[in-house]
Parts: sequence; structure tokens; C-alpha cells
Amino acid sequence: MSTTASDQINRALRLLGVLAEGETPSNATSQDALLALNQMLDSWNTERLSVFCTQDQAVTWPASTASGTLGPSGTLGNNLIRPVKLDDATYFMDTGTGVSFGIRLINQEQYDGVAVKTITSTYPEVLFYNPTYPNGTVTLFPVPTGAIQFHFISVLELTQPALLTTALMLPDGYLRAFAYNLALEIAPEFGVEPSPTIKSIAIASKRDIKRINDPEDVMAMPYQLIATHKRYNIYSGNF
Repeated sequence: MSTTASDQINRALRLLGVLAEGETPSNATSQDALLALNQMLDSWNTERLSVFCTQDQAVTWPASTASGTLGPSGTLGNNLIRPVKLDDATYFMDTGTGVSFGIRLINQEQYDGVAVKTITSTYPEVLFYNPTYPNGTVTLFPVPTGAIQFHFISVLELTQPALLTTALMLPDGYLRAFAYNLALEIAPEFGVEPSPTIKSIAIASKRDIKRINDPEDVMAMPYQLIATHKRYNIYSGNF
């Protein structure tokens, strides 16, 4: 179902009783509500289950390069999207053989624990993603000696409408969640207390889309339990 940002805003205003049947809000009111809608979507984009699909950004990782930046002006390519968070499905491919390899994501503390970060290898084993802004920073260890093709998997963020007339093309369930949750967002600006029914539907409708967006997890053992035991390496830590 297609609708516009203005349609959703007017619905939210009617739910609050601010707008009567057949009335049209002032342009100032509509613009304020559009700002609130976009801020709400901006917040939802940080919630994995509020976003309905992922994206695969394929880039060439240069040989002998330890780190690069991913985003609109990053070193790994122009006009890429800065991920809020990388998905565990991120992988790389040896373009010479066509073989793909998974990679383990680690955090700042784990990367800092690597004693000699300049160690090189044919392929990296772990990836540390630091969500710096406006471009996220990706660091690999060991440093790959040859160029490889990386596939950075992350959520495809919900598009924020630029205009009141912008069409919203969304999967089932989103329009109801938008209208009722937007009503909660803008209610304080109009000095209105949303009814218990509005609050209940806002919570339930968002819960419904999160349920649909929840990926089916594959049962797995923690890496630490299944990793091959080997002697501790003072240069690379436990990787």
C-alpha cells in the first residue's frame, strides 16, 4: 500500500484529536510533524528488528591495508552507506579462486589486545568495526597481503521522507506502526495525552513488525567453545 508522509502525519493528528475529519493542518504544523517523523525513523534505524532488510556493500579491499573507512566519503569507495552496525554475515571473497570466507567480528577491547597489529597473512581472520562518523572505520587482522573483495552486510535503513508529498513504500504492518507511534511522538508538542488505546496499538504494531523482522537464528556453539585449542601466541593473542 502506497501513502505519503502527509497522509501519515494527518492520521496521527486525527488520532490525537488535534485534527478533525476533513480538516487540513497548517504548513507549519505539518513541517513540525515531518521533522518528528524523520527523527522517529532515525531512532528506529538503530533498532535491528525495526528495519526490514539488509544490504550488501561490495568493495575491493586494497592489498597490505590494515584499515579503511566506509561511508559517503570513505576510503573504500564513494557514496557508500555508513553502517550503524555490521552484521555477522559480513564476509570476503578471493576473486582469484571465487571462494568466500566468513570473518569474525571483534570489539575494541579484543583488537587492543593484539600485541603486534602489523602481522600479515593471505587472509584476515577478524574484523573490528568502529562506527565513527560520518564514515565508519574497518580494521582487519592479520593484514591481508593481497586485494580481496569484501561484502559488508548491514541493515538497509528506513528512508526518511524529504517532503510531505514523498511516497512511503513499505512492507505490511509499517503504516499502522508509523501512524500510532508518530502520534505518541508529537503528542507533547500539542499538550495532548494519548489515550490508552493509542499507546496499546503503538506498542503492539511495532512489536508485530519486530516479530516479522526477527531473523531465524541457526543454533551454534560459542566460538570460544569450538575453537581449536592451540598454544597462546604473544603477537596475535588468542586469534
